[in-house]
Amino acid sequence: MRLLLLALLGICCLTACTVEGVGSEVPERSICVSLTTQRLPVNRIRTYTIKEGSMKAVIFITKRGLKVCADPQAKWVKSAVKIVDNRSKTRSELQTSPTRAQQPTSTAGNPSL
Repeated sequence: MRLLLLALLGICCLTACTVEGVGSEVPERSICVSLTTQRLPVNRIRTYTIKEGSMKAVIFITKRGLKVCADPQAKWVKSAVKIVDNRSKTRSELQTSPTRAQQPTSTAGNPSL
């Protein structure tokens, strides 16, 4: 009798683990329910992502970590995306550009000067 109960308990535990693994494969839900019409100040935007699917949206991520969905066809959204792209491009160029080696300015060995 104890062996039967132990076997049933083991089967229940195995089933619970298997069901949990299958349930974790649920696809990602859409993050945007609605699109904002209010302009977001560009100096508060840290980055953005573009969401394709049933509702196309630009998701701005603010410096505080808030996610704001906006219409990708809106004029202010296109402008904000360009500004954020230029800002990140400038930062990456500053981080990756090598420092210039200074040329010697001494003319002591040059007889023509």
